[in-house]
Amino acid sequence: MQNAGIHGKLYRWLKFFLTDRTIQTKVNDGISSKEVLEEGLPQGSPLSCTLFLLFINDLPDLISLEKALYADDLVLWHTSKHPNVSRRRINEELAILGRYCDEWKLKINYSKTVYSVFTLSSKVAKQKQNISVQGHQLEKDEHPVYLGVKLDTRLTLKEQMKDIKKKANNRLKLLKRLASTSWGADKETLRQLYLGYVRSTMDYTLALQSISSKTTRSALDKTQNHALRFISGALRSTPTAACEIHTNIEPMHLRREAAVVETYERYRRQERDHPNRKLVESKRPAQRIQKKSILTVTDELKEKY
Repeated sequence: MQNAGIHGKLYRWLKFFLTDRTIQTKVNDGISSKEVLEEGLPQGSPLSCTLFLLFINDLPDLISLEKALYADDLVLWHTSKHPNVSRRRINEELAILGRYCDEWKLKINYSKTVYSVFTLSSKVAKQKQNISVQGHQLEKDEHPVYLGVKLDTRLTLKEQMKDIKKKANNRLKLLKRLASTSWGADKETLRQLYLGYVRSTMDYTLALQSISSKTTRSALDKTQNHALRFISGALRSTPTAACEIHTNIEPMHLRREAAVVETYERYRRQERDHPNRKLVESKRPAQRIQKKSILTVTDELKEKY
């Protein structure tokens, strides 16, 4: 009853917020008629995000599964040795989510709502699960993207690293074009452009990159090594360490290690009931030698340094 009262107050607040607001669409020279906005939130308003977050603030409390909520992007997951158990539990929670959306007039984007199976078993990975929400059958996505990270069935981040390398190489080509013009660009200019435009793409998910394979990481390191030789004007035979010293740019493996340690220490300093701190303090032992987590990498760095 308390949640219903809160939603009632927010609903009246939204009605007041939307009073006398109209929308109109323009395509080329055509302009639609003005429509009164009776529900929803106006795009671009500074209060829209805050009001929406307040409106769905009680949604995570209704879901008993593991979940992560970022703005309007919700992900649910369940871990079990038996896929049938996970399918049943997820369908039960999706039914609760569907009733919540029906009651408070929230629309689910079915085209963006998918499910994935993360397993080391190729047989289980190929199976399709009967998962639905509000009567709509969900499609299976082998490589779902969440908050800009492309996941895969075995959580190797191989596809994510490929996308990062492709994006970094494309930006590096533009950087080379700047240096090949008639006016050219000096070393310091190229260095700043590389740090802000190229390496910024490789810095995304640095901590997660540490759990990918050595071959995958080395492929991304080659992109920076190539850029350092280009910035310093060195030959291909020049040692990579000399280029790093000359350009004053630290190697990628050191940045990954620093990101892992920083993430671990930041989680340890959260509130005691924070999920990230609980995750760090209740670490599970690794069951497979070749499969690492960020916490495993942290332990290795403690022994190394």
